Amino acid sequence: MNRIVLIGNGFDLAHGLKTKYEHFIKWYLNQKKDSTGILYKEKIKNYDMYVEHMNARQIEESMRDPCIFLNNILKRIGSYGWVDIENEYYTLLIQQIYPINDSSQRLDPMILNIQLNHLKAMLIEYLQIEEKKGVEVIHSIKDKIHRSIIRREIATTNLNSNNFSPDDVKPSNTMLLNFNYTKTAKQYTDSESNVKLNHIHGQLDDEKSIIFGYGDELDVNYEKLKNLNDNECLRNMKSIRYLEADNYRKMLEFIESAPFQVCIMGHSCGISDRTLLNTLFEHKNCISILPYYYIKEKGSDNYLELVQNISRNFTDMKLMRDRVVNKLYCESLV
Repeated sequence: MNRIVLIGNGFDLAHGLKTKYEHFIKWYLNQKKDSTGILYKEKIKNYDMYVEHMNARQIEESMRDPCIFLNNILKRIGSYGWVDIENEYYTLLIQQIYPINDSSQRLDPMILNIQLNHLKAMLIEYLQIEEKKGVEVIHSIKDKIHRSIIRREIATTNLNSNNFSPDDVKPSNTMLLNFNYTKTAKQYTDSESNVKLNHIHGQLDDEKSIIFGYGDELDVNYEKLKNLNDNECLRNMKSIRYLEADNYRKMLEFIESAPFQVCIMGHSCGISDRTLLNTLFEHKNCISILPYYYIKEKGSDNYLELVQNISRNFTDMKLMRDRVVNKLYCESLV
């Protein structure tokens, strides 16, 4: 029996790194200037004045000035206090499908991709700075990675098959499936040969490997985007970008090799990764999904929100209720 650990942004946050998109955007605006030398934070306007009659070079130059994409991100932070850049990208992308009255709010997919790639490059720069702070192993997290798979955590359909030991079982092999670009998770693999690290979205020291975009083939709009016959609409789809490396294949080989438990450490399980998460959660060898939740400042936790997000990655809700470990048997990450 194996274990696959989903490492998300909350994992880096637990280690003291400021890796929220809000942290990045604040840094970006505080140091980025437009072509006149004015800081973004002093000049946030619409993109209208820049988009007419522009060639590719001018489009790239325009990234020195505010744009629709950035404005959407700022509005989201202003309204909700947080943002998911990849979701905002997809929201603008699907406007290619539906007619809207205000043409200034529709962005050509090529321009949108240029803007996304610019933000990606700046995000890499920010994370490289943040990563230099260094992190230390949190022993309570290390214990969770290596602990036994407890019988009460296993889905009842699997227990009833009589293929499982009545005792708790130490995982034979563990894969840390790292959705972050940082190497924080590497701290938990150095001394353990049966714990392998898979940088599913690439890593900072290999910028060409980084996957930054959207990954939800289950969305009703995805098929419509494909039918537009415009490759720019699919350029940053994660499920396609996975084919540029063998990390996704390694994950598939791992989950095909033996029954496995999924442990969630700091990953929100949002729909921007739904294609991959659905593959894991509904796989025939998945016997358990164990979420480690986050304790908020006022003492409440995000277990319910996390399970709500997990549910969106299932097409079979009966299966979801059997595989997800109930809160009574779960605990916080730290």
